Amino acid sequence: MDAAKTVQRQDMLDRLANGWKPREMREFATTVLRLADSIDQNWSGLNVRPIFRSPKSLNRIERNAFNLAAKADLISLQRQRRTDFIDGNVLSEPAWDMLLNLFMQYAGAAKMTTDSLAIAAKVSPDKACQTITALEALGYVSCSASIVNPDVTLIGLTKTGVLRMGQYLEQV
Repeated sequence: MDAAKTVQRQDMLDRLANGWKPREMREFATTVLRLADSIDQNWSGLNVRPIFRSPKSLNRIERNAFNLAAKADLISLQRQRRTDFIDGNVLSEPAWDMLLNLFMQYAGAAKMTTDSLAIAAKVSPDKACQTITALEALGYVSCSASIVNPDVTLIGLTKTGVLRMGQYLEQV
């Protein structure tokens, strides 16, 4: 990175540190991570369409994916806010945080990187890989290499993962 970009980045960080609350910074960081994930998969909002074609319940979930993703986002935000009052280590459920974030991305026909899932679940990259492996073994997620950068692994929900998360979100 050249010196000018380093100065720009530091200036941006200084402004954030002076004017933003920690929660606002975390929400902004999440948005930046999603942007990076979108770039890794060459995502375009013009291509958003249902991914799966199958049983009635899955079709219903697909049609309602944006509303269900809003519920998932609210649940995720509520889970993050709990840590303002109770130590987050006591409340840790990385698989659930990952599934909520993956459903939100599914609604936009996008996937997440391993690194982004680790950050979303507030766990180390090693713990994130273990959790992703467990979710993959259960058939809830699948992994694939990024078309843009083969060194980047993208994780998305499978039909089973969409169906299970969608059914849960319909009930809450």
